[in-house]
Amino acid sequence: MSRLFTARELEVLKARNPASLAVRFAGKEAVLKALGTGLRGLSWHDIEILDNELGEPIVYLSAKAKAIAESRGGKYVRISLSHSKDNAVAIAILYCGALNE
Repeated sequence: MSRLFTARELEVLKARNPASLAVRFAGKEAVLKALGTGLRGLSWHDIEILDNELGEPIVYLSAKAKAIAESRGGKYVRISLSHSKDNAVAIAILYCGALNE
């Protein structure tokens, strides 16, 4: 678990069910695809997915991951996560405009 998730993520996820872990992992994979790198040059800890006060998943990128996003014209990543008991799905989009555009 500590190889895949940051300490902040683990703190939040410890109280959740296993499907929450699966969907957060799927989210990290989706972000890597949006960045176009896979894990080449990055680690799982370079992407952190936490919820805001409304429960929306927010992607936090390390400096290295931000540099990759910026090299592709990206300014931030938005993510959608969904899961059932048996399945998890995530979609990540690298946005090139301002947050409210």
